[in-house]
Amino acid sequence: MGGRGSGRRSSYSGKAETSDAMPLDIRKITRKGLLVPGSGFSWQWLVNDRQVAGISIRVDWQDMVLSYRLKSTGEVVEQRVQTQTSPCHLGGQRYWFTCPRCSKRVAVLYAPGRYFACRECGGLSYATQKEGAGDRASTKANKLRKRLGWEAGLLNGNGGRPKGMHWETFLRLKSQHDALVQISLQDMARQFGFLQKLLDG
Repeated sequence: MGGRGSGRRSSYSGKAETSDAMPLDIRKITRKGLLVPGSGFSWQWLVNDRQVAGISIRVDWQDMVLSYRLKSTGEVVEQRVQTQTSPCHLGGQRYWFTCPRCSKRVAVLYAPGRYFACRECGGLSYATQKEGAGDRASTKANKLRKRLGWEAGLLNGNGGRPKGMHWETFLRLKSQHDALVQISLQDMARQFGFLQKLLDG
């Protein structure tokens, strides 16, 4: 577990991002079949296939007990987090965490400091909230490049039509990609122009 203030801070808003705060997603826990009362398991966070943090979780009937060691002090912390369910439209039920601070029903808890809480209570922002129009266009264009099997990076040029993809689909995706690239490049040019004006005084 990272200690308080160990998350990356944004130079724009001063808020840490959700990706830096050890997201614990009850949907992933449920899909792995681990939400069994009376059971216990370990949960890990990996970066480049290397564990960067981990916790132990004990499942009770309507809550979980999270146990983890703070990197900053070595202190072992135990936190009890309540869970709840809601019915699904096609039968069965969906599991949720109850935020320990605001009691709101959420699927993901984060640990920006000592304890887990929802994103809002943790004062966290999504990385996409800090993106400008050019950044958003670049992100979308790279998603299309991945779908087309092209190398990531807008300056790497376009590839060809993937094997098995209909020409109509390929041309539609390529047209969307090219439009997004133009938006991204125009935004980059605008930013560089603004920067040049600042440098020129």
